[in-house]
Amino acid sequence: MYRALRDAIIYGRLAPGARLIEDQLAIRFRVSRTPVRDAIQRLQQEGYVVTPAGFRHARPVVAPLTQADAEELCSLAGLLEGFAAAAAARLPTHLRLDLAGELVALNDTMRILGDRPDPSRDRLHDLDAAFHHACTLAAAGPRLLALLEVVKPQAERYNQLYANMLPKRISATVAEHDAIIRCIRAGDAEGARLAVETNYGHGTSQLTTAMTPPAKTRRQPGASSRSRLGAPRER
Repeated sequence: MYRALRDAIIYGRLAPGARLIEDQLAIRFRVSRTPVRDAIQRLQQEGYVVTPAGFRHARPVVAPLTQADAEELCSLAGLLEGFAAAAAARLPTHLRLDLAGELVALNDTMRILGDRPDPSRDRLHDLDAAFHHACTLAAAGPRLLALLEVVKPQAERYNQLYANMLPKRISATVAEHDAIIRCIRAGDAEGARLAVETNYGHGTSQLTTAMTPPAKTRRQPGASSRSRLGAPRER
């Protein structure tokens, strides 16, 4: 039940701000209320669910998507994956070269797809995720993987938004991936770490900028109601 409810939140089937009503969720997922309640409590501990402040007996809701949350989660994911990339760069030469070959294949596919007039957003997102997963899985230890298991799914809520932007920055993304590959192939652990963090940093910056609400147009002091509505047309 926990994973089913978590995935519904991550992939937008339960929208930010949606109220989580145990009876309705139990019917929807065909379970009793007890596993629903347990899942909601766990998701609340992990930050997927919040209870609105200032209201007595308020029902929990899906956590909103915010710039501050995006920066924190994506930065943490970048730090953790950067640590994993540094470990990958310390692998024995034959393992580093095998990994580099796998990463090149994924990145070249992204490059080719990105050159198309209307590349698939979902396909690019999947290739980007596969690139980072392969880079991480190559040398990450159990504790690091456990930390990523907590952070990455939460960041995925924002990655769904980022996927909409990926076709527009595909050239930069591919170039940043090339830098990661070069460092891993050369055994440059510090370079690999910085390259991953740079890749995440640029993506996060564009994401949070895109999340910035448009500035409201201020009314000029002394403007009349007529001027706000516009002058009448000449006939």
